[in-house]
Amino acid sequence: MSQMNALLIILAGAFGMVFFTEMRRRRALRGFWDRACMGIRWRRRFPDSPKTEIREFLSVVVGAFGFRPSRRCCFSPDDKVMDIYRALNPSVGLPDDMELETLAERLEEPYGVDLFKSCREDITLGDLYAQIKKSAG
Repeated sequence: MSQMNALLIILAGAFGMVFFTEMRRRRALRGFWDRACMGIRWRRRFPDSPKTEIREFLSVVVGAFGFRPSRRCCFSPDDKVMDIYRALNPSVGLPDDMELETLAERLEEPYGVDLFKSCREDITLGDLYAQIKKSAG
């Protein structure tokens, strides 16, 4: 086998792996993207919070995960942070874009919340928002 053929096989395998991972990611994220606006759930769970505060928090979340700002309405207070992370990074062992570290940094600076200190496997966006409200109040 020539070096050129070997290189083509390696490139085809790498392309296939990237393509497969991207298809898994899109399928996993579709569960979030196909939802109607979750604003009503946020307002029911946090009736005393102004919409602008909730939107600001969700903007931090979608920014940390690298999603478009318009996607913030797709997330519910019951969504687990790790479910979002795993939907974005479906393949174990591949490098990620450090979304959790970015989220932790963006929550600590303005809100004083240490994500890694308070993080549990099942922590939800609503739990994080409640911590922010508690630290502000």
